[in-house]
Amino acid sequence: MPELPEVETMVRGLRPALAGQTLGKLVVHDPFLLQGCTKGGLERRGRGAKVTDVERRGKWVTIALAGDRGFIVIQPRMTGGFWLVSPERLDHVRMTFHIEGSDKTIWFCDTRRLGKIAWYASPEDASTAFDKSHGPDALKIEVDVLFDRLTKTSRAVKPALLDQKILAGVGNIYADETLFVARIHPERPASSLSRDEVGRIHAAVKDVLNRAILAEGSSFDAGYRTVLGLEGGFLAENAMYGHGGEPCKVCGTTVVKTKIAGLIGRPTHFCPTCQPRS
Repeated sequence: MPELPEVETMVRGLRPALAGQTLGKLVVHDPFLLQGCTKGGLERRGRGAKVTDVERRGKWVTIALAGDRGFIVIQPRMTGGFWLVSPERLDHVRMTFHIEGSDKTIWFCDTRRLGKIAWYASPEDASTAFDKSHGPDALKIEVDVLFDRLTKTSRAVKPALLDQKILAGVGNIYADETLFVARIHPERPASSLSRDEVGRIHAAVKDVLNRAILAEGSSFDAGYRTVLGLEGGFLAENAMYGHGGEPCKVCGTTVVKTKIAGLIGRPTHFCPTCQPRS
């Protein structure tokens, strides 16, 4: 599932190809993904529009159009992604951007059709929609804000970190790695964390996400590829996710793979020596 590092990688790949360009046309191939707009309406707004910027907001990709053309917001969700090269499965193409005066095409594909494509009249409208369901960006949240948000819930700290209303962008892989780096047990009640412990989590979140961005994200199945169709490299260097039953890279203790309350279907990995429960 594309999380903050994967979406940031998408944006960094898209921006030089799309920002500053004029769209000859925008084609919606699958109106099922549209939210709050119509196929005809979105295609009209895209036709001949200049793209002024491409940004990330949490796990959203925002594409700003010049003038009164508004903002296109794309949520990749489980299996959505952008391609600058011809995608492997053309039947998974949901929308295409065609650059004016060029044969260049940018594809948005979504295998399982779980993503969303929305249009907003202004950046303020897009921000309002984002703020209704998301907390501060995980790379921008201040430590005092994170402490206040985490210690207000009695849930285990890992499900709290995955709650996008607390902070936006942390996924399962990155929560495991963050708590390992911070030396915090994933089942510790968030409300029991000291300010020092939250400070360690805050630093670890930024460290882990930035390392994952440099590695261009994580590809553990065919659901995520970079805009050039390549696999992300973070799982080749991380310490926890996917290493259940192996020795911890720090202390040699066997890494535990388990399931904890509040995370249906998602495994948790931790080192019982480096991350003691008490």
